[in-house]
Amino acid sequence: EQAIEAYHKALSMKDSDQEYLSVGLAEAYIGINNYDKALEVLRNCYKKTSGNAIKEKIEEVTSRKADYEYQQTISRGDVYYSNEEYDKAIQEYEKAKLIKSKEVISYQNIAQAYIKSGKYEEAKAEVLEGLTITQSEELNQILAVAENYLIKQQYDNIIAEAEEFIFQENYKDGIAKFQEAMRLLPEEDKAYIGLAKVFLTQEKYKTAITLLEGAKEHIASEELDSMLEKAKELQEIENVRNKTLYALYGAVEDLDITKIIKIMNSEFFIKEIAVDIPVYYSPLGEGNISKGYGMILFTDKNLYSGAIDQGIKRGKGIAFQLTESDGEQGYYYYQGDWNDDIPNGKGKTLEVVTKKAKDGGKSTFKIVTEGNFSNGTEMDSMMKYFYVNEEEVGRVSYTSRNGIPMPLNDENGQPLPTDGERYPIGVIVKNGEPTEDYYYVEPGTLWGVKPFVPCYNQPVIK
Repeated sequence: EQAIEAYHKALSMKDSDQEYLSVGLAEAYIGINNYDKALEVLRNCYKKTSGNAIKEKIEEVTSRKADYEYQQTISRGDVYYSNEEYDKAIQEYEKAKLIKSKEVISYQNIAQAYIKSGKYEEAKAEVLEGLTITQSEELNQILAVAENYLIKQQYDNIIAEAEEFIFQENYKDGIAKFQEAMRLLPEEDKAYIGLAKVFLTQEKYKTAITLLEGAKEHIASEELDSMLEKAKELQEIENVRNKTLYALYGAVEDLDITKIIKIMNSEFFIKEIAVDIPVYYSPLGEGNISKGYGMILFTDKNLYSGAIDQGIKRGKGIAFQLTESDGEQGYYYYQGDWNDDIPNGKGKTLEVVTKKAKDGGKSTFKIVTEGNFSNGTEMDSMMKYFYVNEEEVGRVSYTSRNGIPMPLNDENGQPLPTDGERYPIGVIVKNGEPTEDYYYVEPGTLWGVKPFVPCYNQPVIK
């Protein structure tokens, strides 16, 4: 400021060197960044002298003013940028562009601010404008960054579309979208993981494993590793599941009761198979059975194995169920002819129950019924065998109509005497010889195949 005052004083003197002093005064103003005042001094001098030196100085100061204002504007933009106020930063950088349109840094900064704002199309457009105006190769690097972000944005949009299709259970289009994303960015793991999840949901474990192992060859990802480990665990469970179902199917076909009970009581069967009821299995593999031979698990204690026609039990088959009485496990099965999903035709039932005695001991009771069944009920000639601890204690032959045991008649066709309300249905046979005892039943007795018939008054020989 002292220099400015001195130059002004010198300029007011008579016969002073106007051009020299005007240049000095202009530099003094430039020293305090007052370019407008400096240019004012120089222009006033040029009006008086029209000297070339002053003209050149005006051009120089004009350029220096542009540099100064450009840097100041860029600096203000940088402050906004560092504070993550990207819109304000862009406004300042745009002002800088108006000052010096061919400076590459303005385009760089604007593009980077757009990228930080997630506006990748705008960033790309800015870089392309800058390349056209500045011809600077420096902008190509930012262009590559913007294009990569655009591809990643497109990738994420495709993934979102795929996930929406899967949510709607449109697996075909969902899988196609995941595959499209893989082709777009094969080095990204998200599409592989998403598609693997679909395959796991569809229980296509081998397909998921193949996909993930292929991805791991060119992608390092902990999430991929975790998903692959999960797929292998599920595949191992599936292998054990298939072996277990195959073994159970064979055991039921052979009526290997010990093996059936062991499998159905196993922790794996209860936790990994029975939880998915109903479960359909055929010798060709697990799946929905419509025709042929197969096995259906209805509960963890109830199954059917045999002929199936159009999803209906029809032909030869076995219905097996685990039972419980007094805290002891038993079992029950029907083996024979089926029609319309119900026992119809020749067959037999077998029931085993274990009971505790007062002295703490246990006894096993078994009843075998053979004959014909109609819609699950006993029909026509029937035979019951009674066992205690695997020893036969008696048998009885009788006639039944729609599950109701018919009264036994004498040689004249007249009903035999009752025992109170109970009526006889047949002679008890022991050790192959008829006894003088009759087998009596209560009125309202109904016998058939459980659980198809609500049986009343269970048979017993004491």
